[in-house]
Formats: sequence, structure tokens, C-alpha cells
Amino acid sequence: MLAKRIYTALILISVFFVAVTQLSANMLSLAFAAVGAAGAWEWSALAGWTSRVTRVVFVITFASVCVAFAWVYGPNFAADVTLIRPILGLACFAWLVHALLVDSYPKLSFLWRSRLVRSLMGLFVLGAGWFSLSYVMYLSNGWLLVIMLVITVGAADVCAYFVGKAWGKNPLAPDVSPAKTIEGLWGGFLGVLSLAGLTWWLLPPAYAYIHPVEIFLIAAFCCSASVLGDLTVSMVKRESGCKDSGVLLPGHGGVLDRLDSICGTAPFFALSLILVGYA
Repeated sequence: MLAKRIYTALILISVFFVAVTQLSANMLSLAFAAVGAAGAWEWSALAGWTSRVTRVVFVITFASVCVAFAWVYGPNFAADVTLIRPILGLACFAWLVHALLVDSYPKLSFLWRSRLVRSLMGLFVLGAGWFSLSYVMYLSNGWLLVIMLVITVGAADVCAYFVGKAWGKNPLAPDVSPAKTIEGLWGGFLGVLSLAGLTWWLLPPAYAYIHPVEIFLIAAFCCSASVLGDLTVSMVKRESGCKDSGVLLPGHGGVLDRLDSICGTAPFFALSLILVGYA
């Protein structure tokens, strides 16, 4: 299983790197939307929609949300930060609400277990992830920032996995994902903060105005958001009685099983760039 997981990850990394470095911001935003649509197809099943028609309608609804935001904000997402900041702020607040739902599961699951609410949750998770990634891509050196975001999420995931495997004893969220441990969480933090230290060391002089404390705080928030995204999708899967969101990616499950952490992290990462003055 581990070997299959590694092979799939290498293929995904290669495709991602080529896309980010070769496609324009417009095309990459479209590519993000296409991947999000694949995730929407999987989420429709987790939301409880069983017929092919209703699942296609859900995917079309997600695509319509993307088109609506692209229409409102125009071809250049980074044109006016004052228009983007409130959206990202609301997205981050909504993720904090999801943290409450994860922490209280299954006590408060009656609030969101209906198909309608689970569908709205999916539109938020995927829509906010697409919006945030598209915004970051339109910034200066956006392609590099997106790569840094994905590397950060990957470092949190990999370090948490191996530390949890070796020393994990205390479950992090036993009712949501019994395999995740507090020790694994700290392993993820250690890996991400080490990456933040390397980033600060390699930071060009032009960005010296970004304080190292800010870099470490961004890393810590991103690591936390990555875990939250993972746990949120795991919570919905558990409520739906599914182990994986799909079978498209050997060793990983479905597309959602790779998007969850990225969707959770992207709004916090994008808002952080605004708050430190990069955007």
C-alpha cells in the first residue's frame, strides 16, 4: 500500500509541477476548477445524492459558483485586495466553525447531516479552496507560492504520518479519524516549522519586510488548517459510511482525499499573504 501511495504521489507531483510552471494564471485557475469538479462529483455521494442526475447537478452547481466569482472579480483576482480580503476572512471564519463541528462530533452532527447542508458544506470547502488558490496564482510569483502551499501541506501530512506511525499513542479525534494521533500532529508541526525556517533563510532581500515570526505563524496556521481540512472531510465520510471518497487515486482513495487539506489551508494561506503585506 505504501509503495502504491508513493508511486501515485510522484505522478501527481509531476503533473502538478508541469501545470503550475507551464500554464498561465487563467488556465491554471480553470484547471483548479476542473479538479474541484472531480472533487464535487465525489462529495455529491458523501452528501447523500445517489442518482447520476442529482450528482451531475451538484457538479454543475459547483462550476456555476466558480463562474459567478470569476465574473464578479474579473480576469485579475489580485486587482483589488480590498475586495478579496473580506471573502477570505469569511472563508477562514467558516473553517473555524467547521473546527467546532469536528470537535463536537457526533453530538452536533444533527445540525449538518441533511443532504442539503452537507451539499452546502461541499460547495464551501471546494469553492473556497478554488477561489483562494486562484487568487494566490494571480499574485507576483504566484506559481511559486502555490508550490510552497502544496509543499507545506505535504510536509504536514508526511511528517504527521511517519511520526504518528512510530510514536502515536494518543488519538487526536477518535470519533472522526481514530488513526490520527496528537503525536502525529506535533510531528506535522515540527516538519512545517522546519520548512518555515528554511523559507526564511532563503527569502530574497526584497521580502525582508516580512518578519520571521510572521513566517512561522503562517506555517503554524497552515499546518493547523491542513489537519482541519482533513478531519472535516473525514467527518463527512464517517457520517456517510464511507472510508474513502473514491478510488481514482491508487493508494490515496479519491480526489477529495488529496484536496481536503489543500482546501482547508488555501484560505488561511491567501489571507496571511495579505496581512503580512505581500499582496
